Amino acid sequence: MSYQRVGATEEVEISPGQHESKYNEERSGSSRSKYPFKGPKLQTAISIAAGTVMCLFGYEQGVFGGILVGQDFMEYFKHPSPSLQGFVTSIYDLGCFFGALIALVVGEWLGRKRMLVVFTIIMMVGIIVQTAATSMNHLLWGRLIAGIGNGGNTATAPVWHVETSHHSAKGKAVVKEMTVNVFGFVVSNVITLACSGIETEAQWRFPLGIQLLFVVVILSLVPLLPESPRWLLARNRDAEAKEVLACLSTSENALEIEAEFVEIRASVRLEQAVQASWVQILKGGPATRRLLLGMLLQVAQQLTGINTLCYFLPLVLHKSVGLSELASRLLATGNAVSYMLATAASLLVIERLGRRPLLMVTAAAQAIAFLGIAISTSIGQNQVGNLLPGIIATIFIWVYFTAFSFGWIAVPWLYPAEINSLSMRTKGAALATSCDWLFNYFVVQGTPIGIHYLHWGLYLIFAIFNAAFVPIVYYLVVETAGRSLEQIDRWFVLNPGWLVHKADHSPNFENRSTVDDGVFQVAEDNEGMMKAYEIQQEEEAKGSHP
Repeated sequence: MSYQRVGATEEVEISPGQHESKYNEERSGSSRSKYPFKGPKLQTAISIAAGTVMCLFGYEQGVFGGILVGQDFMEYFKHPSPSLQGFVTSIYDLGCFFGALIALVVGEWLGRKRMLVVFTIIMMVGIIVQTAATSMNHLLWGRLIAGIGNGGNTATAPVWHVETSHHSAKGKAVVKEMTVNVFGFVVSNVITLACSGIETEAQWRFPLGIQLLFVVVILSLVPLLPESPRWLLARNRDAEAKEVLACLSTSENALEIEAEFVEIRASVRLEQAVQASWVQILKGGPATRRLLLGMLLQVAQQLTGINTLCYFLPLVLHKSVGLSELASRLLATGNAVSYMLATAASLLVIERLGRRPLLMVTAAAQAIAFLGIAISTSIGQNQVGNLLPGIIATIFIWVYFTAFSFGWIAVPWLYPAEINSLSMRTKGAALATSCDWLFNYFVVQGTPIGIHYLHWGLYLIFAIFNAAFVPIVYYLVVETAGRSLEQIDRWFVLNPGWLVHKADHSPNFENRSTVDDGVFQVAEDNEGMMKAYEIQQEEEAKGSHP
């Protein structure tokens, strides 16, 4: 029960039900006038917009591999050398790297919605330049510009999506986004397959130009949808943030919405209070160790060889395995569908099995798969007309994609946000993402050269990399599944050494540890600050209703 002052001396008793009724009236009046949907429909619209960004990202990963095996494309651009083929494909990833860095610098200033609109327009320009290209220089510039747009978009859309989702839906959001990403990869393979019979420039211009449909969806939806409530709170726009939360909420209970608003505001204020500088993060010690672990997994993800197969699978099947152009396209499309289904199925195991076991088991399977690809393609090169080595290589490629789907596709994206403490999470995740794009560029640039000069030796290199990641994960990577941020802070205090193979990685490690009073100081500081904010919020709430 609270009281609202009416006059100089009068006080009127206000019941919680009256507070709730008044809040609901304000909510219904404002949300209808500002957004086309509310509640679950509004969340679905945001998911579609963010999902379209990730789908476009996946489409770009697959489309150029299908184009490179097309005869019309090769003739139009005068049969580019393997190094030029690698550069025209990988310059897109270099653009993504720069786009991610730009997003890091201006993202918090522009906000999530404006970032998506600006970078989608940049990407649209790049797509148009690629589609209308009349020379290799035009194509290179188009790929670079589109990459800058995609790099900014993929650094922004997942954050916007998570920050506008209910907390109960955030845990599996990354896996769902990766599934949508792979769906885009499937679409690119289907379209390049459908266009493979065309004997004009449309064989490669249409698959590039159709990306504008994704752009239309993004630019049509994003301006109609709400800004992230966390970003609004960080700019002290509390009233707008509360209105957005009310529109997003699936609950009609005003007190529940108010409680969620207070909780998010406290979290944002705490994050602002403990934000670490670059000097603090990079000076060495536990912070630097945690930063490097997040970067390590993003780099390792690229060195597993995923984008050698994602970007160039039709080329690999055509040049290394020895299949015809049509058979290469058909198998690439079928594999893409299987890849998407396996990624979706990984939702069932990613939180149950833990990060370390998943990474080690799948890295071992990926090493065996690449070894099988290397041996079978080596035999196939020496036995022209023998289809068996090609069939075996294709099976091992499927094994690789299936294994990757259950571990390495999602964990390296989840890990930087989990392993970095609250004070360095944004910077740590941004650096890790930048590393991913940079090594993506190196791998994609080198693949056509490796296929041309190293032949089966390229796949042996990736087999060695994958095998090496098993002990690297075993000795260095810390388990984060099933632990809160505060528990991870405590774990690092208890385990200051880099080697973690003998450490306790179970979720209840605290119950089996004996420590002195000061060992949990770092975590307790964070908890203490959170409690202080909770007390402050309670006092503000009391002060607003004297």
